[in-house]
Amino acid sequence: MKKGFLLLIYCFSFLYADARVDGLKQRVCNSLSSLEGWCTSEKALNFIDLILEVKPDIYVEIGVFGGRSLLPVASALKFLNHGVVYAIDPWDRFEATRYYDPIHDRTNLEWWDKLNFNYIYSSYLAMLRKYDLERYCITLKMTSEKAVSEIDRIDILHIDGNHSEEGSIIDVVLYLPKVRSGGYIWMNDASWADRQEAVDVLAKECDVIKILDNGNLVLFRKR
Repeated sequence: MKKGFLLLIYCFSFLYADARVDGLKQRVCNSLSSLEGWCTSEKALNFIDLILEVKPDIYVEIGVFGGRSLLPVASALKFLNHGVVYAIDPWDRFEATRYYDPIHDRTNLEWWDKLNFNYIYSSYLAMLRKYDLERYCITLKMTSEKAVSEIDRIDILHIDGNHSEEGSIIDVVLYLPKVRSGGYIWMNDASWADRQEAVDVLAKECDVIKILDNGNLVLFRKR
């Protein structure tokens, strides 16, 4: 009788934990469309799963924009009541387009030039307040080159900053050494032509674990 009761409690605890995780995922996915950015539900669910598996102390996201891809990360850290995400973005027009070629990248330059960066930054801060995520997020309103000195050891890194060839390589070269052995790196827009050299640098020191979003999002694990 006692063994049966304990087994029932054990099973109930697992079902309750699963229900809480499902609730977290549903809340995050329902909120994505209200935020500035490009994170899909597929990405968000994979971000959450990795957080719950790794339970990182330090997560770093380069390129935050309106916080759409940061919401699932910070929400999962809040769920665990553990860890912090460093949110790195200058929210600045010049820095967003630095390294872009005026001819080759004309379309991108025109798109970025039309953005209201103050509005994007304000919407990001409002998102943190709305979902009570401020204690799990350290916002570094600066370039990734300046922010790197603020961070020592990284468990999970998400690279989604300047998409130029030079900007992408800079982020990989600066931050990959800070990722612990066995740590993870999300590379967004990995299929873009201007990202290929940076992807090659990652491939030399990491294994590919997962490919999502039709090849645009790749998860690496550092050897």
